[in-house]
This record gives sequence, C-alpha cells and structure tokens, in this order.
Amino acid sequence: MTLPHASEAMIEAAVCDLFTRAGWYALKTDAAQVTRGARHARPARGTIDVGFPDRVFLLSLPGSPLCLAALVELKTATGRVRASQVARHAELRDRYGLKPQIVRDARQAEHLIHEGLRLRRLLKGQR
Repeated sequence: MTLPHASEAMIEAAVCDLFTRAGWYALKTDAAQVTRGARHARPARGTIDVGFPDRVFLLSLPGSPLCLAALVELKTATGRVRASQVARHAELRDRYGLKPQIVRDARQAEHLIHEGLRLRRLLKGQR
C-alpha cells in the first residue's frame, strides 16, 4: 500500500505498527536529533552517528541470546536520502556487512518482516 501524499511520520507509524504486530521490537534512533546543532567534527561518545537509519527493528531468536535486526531508513515516496545517510549506509555495508533498507511503503516493510520470520524459522531448523 503506497500513500502518495503520506508524510514520513505517517509512514513511520504504519511501518512500526506492522513490525510490532509481527512480534518485532522497535527502536527509534533519532540520529539527526542527537547531533543537531553540534559543532563537533565527531559526535560525543555514546551518541548515534549522523546518517544512521531512522529505525532498528529487533526479532528474537528463541533459544539464543542473539536476535535479528532490520536497519530501516524511512522516506516518503519522493523523499531523498541525504548525503550523510548515503555515507553512513555505505560504511555500514562496507565495514560491517550490514544492509540498511530504504522503506517508503507498507509493502516494503512487509517484505522485510516476512524475510526476518523466514530466517528465524530456518535458524530454528524449520521450513
């Protein structure tokens, strides 16, 4: 479901609802808020770097202390990824093998949710 005139806040609310109803834990990173107005070349220790994805969704792996994570950057249908986001997402991919996802609608969120649930079943030895 794509809402052509939906705000990023509306998309975020819908996406968070989908993830949490499917059993995921939702974290809001507020990366832009953490350093907004700061004049430091490097953020203070313990802050989230500028450009980090908007949301991190966590899915438990029963019987394990670990979990699956989805790094999600939320954008409107016409929203552009900022240069700081492009750079941070590239660092996450190249340095850590992580793959932040740009999500613009519920269909894309549902795909991530189902992929996480599929991987959890595989890790539990089910098909």
